[in-house]
Amino acid sequence: MNYYELFIQNGEELYYLILICLLIGLILYILWRWRHPKASFPLYVCLDGHIVKSRGEWMIDAALQYLNIPHEYEPYVRINGKVIRPDFSLGNGIYIEFWGLHSKRYLKRKKMKQRLYKQARCHLINVESQDLQNIVVFIKRKVSCLCH
Repeated sequence: MNYYELFIQNGEELYYLILICLLIGLILYILWRWRHPKASFPLYVCLDGHIVKSRGEWMIDAALQYLNIPHEYEPYVRINGKVIRPDFSLGNGIYIEFWGLHSKRYLKRKKMKQRLYKQARCHLINVESQDLQNIVVFIKRKVSCLCH
């Protein structure tokens, strides 16, 4: 029996399996677009399943995975009455922000978020583009300083 005959015999089951996979993919995409309605950037899928917005965030997530550091990507966090979304939360008031852009609007938001973290006495790990060169060592050093 060749592949064509096998497909004809099992074609209906295969058709439904492909259809189910496509529907699941479509549902996941719709749910993601619902959560990120204004997304107009490339997406990166991390080893732990997080979908991040930049190569820098992807590298940070990979480093956190490598170091076995539990983390959450873009959780909603209320700090001093304002709801913000840090790039990563490590728990216990430790947050990571990757500052990869340099527009006026972005820098204004960066200052506002840094001020909020400082006022709330949260521990913030600021990651700039140059820190990505050796991100595993950078994060390990910063986290170990906060935990001691």
